[in-house]
Amino acid sequence: MSEAELQVRPGVERVDDAQALQTSFRQAMRRLAGGVALVSTVHDGVRHGMTVTAVTSLTMDPPALVVSVNRHASAFDALVLSGRFCVNLLTQQHADLAAAFARKPDGDARFANGAWRINEAGLPTLDGSVASISCRVHDLVEYGTHAILIGAVEHLEIEPQQPMAPLIFLSGQFGGFWPLTA
Repeated sequence: MSEAELQVRPGVERVDDAQALQTSFRQAMRRLAGGVALVSTVHDGVRHGMTVTAVTSLTMDPPALVVSVNRHASAFDALVLSGRFCVNLLTQQHADLAAAFARKPDGDARFANGAWRINEAGLPTLDGSVASISCRVHDLVEYGTHAILIGAVEHLEIEPQQPMAPLIFLSGQFGGFWPLTA
């Protein structure tokens, strides 16, 4: 199909320039709602953590998940060097905590807020999270500014009494989920 034959819907902007493409891509991805989690680890006796929205299951057999992490994030090196991490799935009550873990200070100081403990896997776990999933780094794939960590699930804690009120991130804001009624 030639360039002249390609049709773009009326009112839809076609982007080809590299810089404009990057800007438009960022705008497009801001329109995709994502669950919010805190990824935590311990390296050389110091806790490290960060807020993430790019987490998804990879496979159920064996249980594994994928986390996308900016390689310039303060916790990135600790995540890689420790070889282990815990994904703490947040509720709507954790919006302030998610915001705090997304900015400075770094390292152990981020854990001053929230009810944290060390779980059976030896990783920082947030009490009151919907679930805490402890993983071993099985593989790491670098691409551009980010790396994809493939985590083999080794330990899991689910809070059955915790209401299903997940924290969602959309267009630069935290929010919640409400089911559609029939």
